[in-house]
Amino acid sequence: MTRKDFIEELSKINDLVAICKFGSHGTKYWIEARSDIDLAIIVAPGISFMDTLYMEDSISALCKKYYYYDNIHLTFILFGDFSSKYARIAVDSEEQYILDENRWFDFQHYVLKFARQNRQFERMLKIDEQYSYFGAIVDDTLL
Repeated sequence: MTRKDFIEELSKINDLVAICKFGSHGTKYWIEARSDIDLAIIVAPGISFMDTLYMEDSISALCKKYYYYDNIHLTFILFGDFSSKYARIAVDSEEQYILDENRWFDFQHYVLKFARQNRQFERMLKIDEQYSYFGAIVDDTLL
């Protein structure tokens, strides 16, 4: 399946804004037959968590065909969830499949605006995350 075919098939699923790949796939850290492929799925405004459950099977099947790989992990991001770390990961992703450009640009705008207005808050969350995992700050470059 080509990229164009993938996007065309995804566009048949209502209320998808974008799909963004993140994680180790395509890097030296990815281990075939062991690692999964992580995809962030941004859905349109008004879509609930329950709605995403109905979409999941269709999206997963298409992704398995496109990547020729069975271990696909989908992370759904509701449109208004601008503060989510996965929203920022999706915006920063190098492999994005945009299905609704206008909503995607709105989503990016609000995610980056939230990040800009909450830099200190994000720094505090990163410190807290390092303490919860490692008991100390182990990497200052992440701050």
